[in-house]
Amino acid sequence: MKSTLRFPIVAAFAILAGTSFTSAVDLPYESGSDGSDGAFAPPASLPNRYRHASAYDPVRNRVVCFGGYDRGESGRRSSAWRGETWLFDGTEWAQVQPTTFVPALSDPKMVWDPVRQVIVMFGGRTHPANQVTDSTWTWDGTDWTEEAPATSPPARDYPLMIWDATNQNVLMFGGKAQNGGLLHDVWVWNGTTWTEVVTTNSPESSFYTDYADMVWDTANARPFLYSEWHRKTYTFDGTTWSNLGSTDTPDAGRFMRMAYDETRGEPVVFCSIPQTWAYRSNEWVKLSPTNPDVARSGSGMVWHSGMQKIILFGGDNGDRLLQRTSAWDGTDWSVLCQRNFWVDMSAKANGVWNYTSITIPQWVDVRFLKNAANSPVVWLATMDVTINGRVILNGESGPANDSSGRVAIGGPGGFDGGLGGIRKDVSGQYSGTPGQGPGGGSAPTGSGEYGGHASYATSYGNTLIQPILGGSGGGGGASSDTANGGNGGAGGGAILIASSLDITIPAGGTIQAKGGNYSWGGASYGGYGSGGAIRLVADRVQGDGSVDARAWNNSNDLRGRVRIEAFYRPFAPNAFPVPSATAPVESFDFSSEPTLAVISVSGTNVAQPPSGSLTSPDVVFTEEGTIDIVVQGTNIPTGTAVTLRVTTSTGVIELPADGDPDVTLDATGMATFSTSVPAGLGTVQAFAEFTLTP
Repeated sequence: MKSTLRFPIVAAFAILAGTSFTSAVDLPYESGSDGSDGAFAPPASLPNRYRHASAYDPVRNRVVCFGGYDRGESGRRSSAWRGETWLFDGTEWAQVQPTTFVPALSDPKMVWDPVRQVIVMFGGRTHPANQVTDSTWTWDGTDWTEEAPATSPPARDYPLMIWDATNQNVLMFGGKAQNGGLLHDVWVWNGTTWTEVVTTNSPESSFYTDYADMVWDTANARPFLYSEWHRKTYTFDGTTWSNLGSTDTPDAGRFMRMAYDETRGEPVVFCSIPQTWAYRSNEWVKLSPTNPDVARSGSGMVWHSGMQKIILFGGDNGDRLLQRTSAWDGTDWSVLCQRNFWVDMSAKANGVWNYTSITIPQWVDVRFLKNAANSPVVWLATMDVTINGRVILNGESGPANDSSGRVAIGGPGGFDGGLGGIRKDVSGQYSGTPGQGPGGGSAPTGSGEYGGHASYATSYGNTLIQPILGGSGGGGGASSDTANGGNGGAGGGAILIASSLDITIPAGGTIQAKGGNYSWGGASYGGYGSGGAIRLVADRVQGDGSVDARAWNNSNDLRGRVRIEAFYRPFAPNAFPVPSATAPVESFDFSSEPTLAVISVSGTNVAQPPSGSLTSPDVVFTEEGTIDIVVQGTNIPTGTAVTLRVTTSTGVIELPADGDPDVTLDATGMATFSTSVPAGLGTVQAFAEFTLTP
């Protein structure tokens, strides 16, 4: 009976080492960028924020956001109250520094006053006194002013406020008093003072305004209020509240938000489930957007007349705060800016960008979708590079081993983690697969044995980090008779940033190429992925931020490499691990980058670039035994020695074996290997090392 052997061919890499220093006549350093990709500057996001106040200023075409809670860098729960003012221009957020100090507040309310062309804000809870306030503030586009009305409503948080276009004043309803008591009063602001309105048929005494929101219904010239707590919809004629009724109502949740779509003439509610509802023809209608937004409560939600869209931003999704700003066009949601800015590397087959300048805002994480060749990231810039936010190339942590074959994915230029063994009573064996990369961790074969940790510096690479090369993956742990082994963590990615001027990483800015954590499979743990590589080259590398190419557990044994090349480099102490550092060193020409590819296995041609996927192998053949592997190099000198790393179901095969003669590239750039392999999944990786000289 024939067994099946499947080999995904992992993308091949060439390893180079350079030793020539740039001569003094080449100063200042030139990155080689031609600037063809322009400036790289992802839009700035609003930092962690929920239960803030927000309104749209149509005169200055800005969304205004003030106060709320912040959960810090991690986005997780905390009680940090904010007193910052932020403006959104339709593309990105910017913090402004008004002259007048406004104390930090949670749960105030604000609304645009078109007569006086200011935003009016009332109420909220102060920090650190934790007291509700009766202060009235106005924002004129530049500064805040605390008003001094002759009469003020009682202090409260969670008030509901709108602009009453019929009576040309601000209308406020309800809220919570300091003792938590529910308020049901109605007040109007005429730009000078507040006046209480005597009303009848007020909503129920148990009316919680933190489960409600109110807008001005332009089409019907009336206030429009929805209470999720009572599942009722109200309107107000100036003295009397009326229940509009509906056969179905939104399950909006606490801190729900509502805005009025002026183009379509309908109130829109976004729920924390998440769901989007609109009030149409006297009924609530649940909508079905193609791209529904993510669950959130306590967000900001306003109509933006300049964009003719509803803008939704911030909020709490139950686990963490969202740094995401989205827009509703009446049909679908779209993301305008967010914390995670994804760079699709498929646009660059070799991973090289030629920028003019690079600016990463403080509240932005730049992440990468790898290209088919798994290239490292190479950013070349003619001008300054400033990283206030985070550039993240971390390897994934090992996912749960649910027998799906899902392995941890390496950062760009890094290598995948190994797959933990599948329980022996299902697979017939204990072993999983080794981690990928030259320093990939081993996959043990004994019941319940842990996967091997990956390595970087002890296995490959050089202090010059030429070429730039990511970390290796941890090995998959062995299974037991009845439980799976843990998956290995993936290797951190690799990045080279070169600027003809300066690279600055201020405090809070960081570049990360960390290895991934292992996972537990029930029988064993996998191995850690190793850290990757970070290389910075410029006239100056400076700032108080950090770069980190260690493993997930920060072990020195699993660290990657950091190198800083600059004539002035005060940044070096903030790099982990401790970097090698010199003046700029000659690098290879990216237009003639060396490549090494596995082009055939056992007579079967390999599509280029290969996927390297264990779940969909590049080559499938049915007979175990001896196979031939052919590799081809380009821009690599004839006679360069080539090595192979073949991972199989029973271990790793290194070719040529110890004591065997070198296998070198011939005049056509070809080299052929022969080896015997067992049945099961396997991978092939090819490597070449030679010295590049200018």
